[in-house]
Amino acid sequence: MNCPECGAFETLCKARFDEFLVFEFSDMGYGAVHNLTVATYMIQHSSKMSIEGWLYERDLLREFIVEKKSPSLIRQQVKDAVDSGKRTFKFKSKDGLPVINKSTWTKTILDVRAENREVYCADVIAWARAVLEEATAI
Repeated sequence: MNCPECGAFETLCKARFDEFLVFEFSDMGYGAVHNLTVATYMIQHSSKMSIEGWLYERDLLREFIVEKKSPSLIRQQVKDAVDSGKRTFKFKSKDGLPVINKSTWTKTILDVRAENREVYCADVIAWARAVLEEATAI
């Protein structure tokens, strides 16, 4: 059975995501695209978020990809907006149901190769761009 949210083969997406987080936290070269990895994965797996959280992640991905804002600039800009004590919405889903009706994507995390830092970062960027384009059309 493929992932019902992203369409990845045999639901290997979660295992791959966890593997990539280890790479990104243990090697700064891989970690350079951590912001894209998380936002892109979460957009494709909308059952983990509320609709407000999903829209927030989509907008965040647009800021990274289209506006080319750095993670540090985004952190400064959204500090209060994402503070759980000040935020006006919840990120996490209450019911675990997908908030978007899309189960196949042009690219998934399985399209990202991890053979070296350069290939990995280029593939994460390509995956993020494809997902942003498709998510914007939703």
